[in-house]
Amino acid sequence: MVETDDGETGIVLELKYADDGNLETACLEAFEQIETNNYEEVLQDDGVENIIKYGIAFYKKKCRVKIKK
Repeated sequence: MVETDDGETGIVLELKYADDGNLETACLEAFEQIETNNYEEVLQDDGVENIIKYGIAFYKKKCRVKIKK
């Protein structure tokens, strides 16, 4: 997790290695983990309202990044 200096924006990053090469599924699993583990809650408790979530999947030299606001 990252919180900007002004405290207005927070960023949650979850990285997953796609063992089977399915980057899309791994990104969705990353978002699921963010929700399941309530990573946003820490930022919300600090008063952060604008939270950007990144699901990042990689396999060998390929990478996919998905964003949720």
